[in-house]
Amino acid sequence: MASTARRAHRKSRGGCTTCKSKKVKCDEEQPCSYCVKRQLSCSLTPPSLPSIGSGRDSRTPEIRVVQPDEEKDFSFTDFGLYRHFVTSTAIAQADDSALIALWRDVVVDLATQYPYLLHEILAIAALHRRSLIPEQADHLERVATEHQAKAIPLFRQALASISAETAPPLFACSCLFIPYHFAAAKDVSSLLFNKEAGTLAEWLILIQGCAAITMEQSATLMRSSLRALLGDLYTPKVEDLSSGPSDARLVNLDSKLPIIPEQRETYAQTLVKLRVCFYLSDKADSPLDRKNAALRFPPIMSQHFRADLAAKHPAAMIIMAYWCVLLHRVEDRWWLRERVKPLLLEIEELVPKQYRVLTEWPLGEVGVYPKPDMYY
Repeated sequence: MASTARRAHRKSRGGCTTCKSKKVKCDEEQPCSYCVKRQLSCSLTPPSLPSIGSGRDSRTPEIRVVQPDEEKDFSFTDFGLYRHFVTSTAIAQADDSALIALWRDVVVDLATQYPYLLHEILAIAALHRRSLIPEQADHLERVATEHQAKAIPLFRQALASISAETAPPLFACSCLFIPYHFAAAKDVSSLLFNKEAGTLAEWLILIQGCAAITMEQSATLMRSSLRALLGDLYTPKVEDLSSGPSDARLVNLDSKLPIIPEQRETYAQTLVKLRVCFYLSDKADSPLDRKNAALRFPPIMSQHFRADLAAKHPAAMIIMAYWCVLLHRVEDRWWLRERVKPLLLEIEELVPKQYRVLTEWPLGEVGVYPKPDMYY
């Protein structure tokens, strides 16, 4: 007859805090098996242990152990978003197949070391997942907003003391700001303006700091593993711009903008910068260079032009209508889909009727209206 005596049982008095809170037996390993299996932070983890888990898929970088004072910043939901970025968003974010590994491995690995970048990729992953699962839109938008709110102050703090070591993660983070804001925008007017009258959208301010990263740390970035994201950095000479198929139209626009004589030189300089972007877009032989040409204009806008744009000056709005043509050329990106036409129509509404003839070419190029045989 089998014995009914209870098996001897040793109570776990030195178990980790997680096991104690869950009221489960802790094996008191360092870290314990319960936490390792569930990818939880374990209070028994030695300080020298950099990450949890083992035998992971080689394509899925590990998240570092979350320290007790950081637990409030990351949740179980975030592990799912992290996985989504690695397996899906990284592919969607890459401009070509050669860049998938860069986003999936290099950028994600940097994110495990720099919290602002980790928050940013989680925000982007939430918005990308929302585009695939609309029924979870409200929840994912809220999660994205929360991570973005944490990423921005950390990014600005790091940017203030940028070094050769921090330039790559700061640059990687900056590459996600425009996708985030275009994907997150509730209405197209917020892509250019804040709700507060007379101020520009946050990304238009942030992007200036991002451009400074590229300029000040160009040598470091060129030697880094993120070099591929820079694409072709060639800047054409002004005398070469006339060979671009769109250039004559931009030159013609210069004399037609509704501006006073004192503003003529400022706007002429702005148009030269836009002409450079069109030239690079026309000559681009890769999706990355075409996208970079489109996104090159906002960071190099002058302070005077930014002030006019914030004030919704007609001339500034007309120039932004032309910029929409560059965006239209790369709107196959997941974060740009169904954004360019509504944005251009919003811009047209802000242009006084007597000047709207100057927006006919952009409207035709983007496909809002059929292309007329001739423009102004």
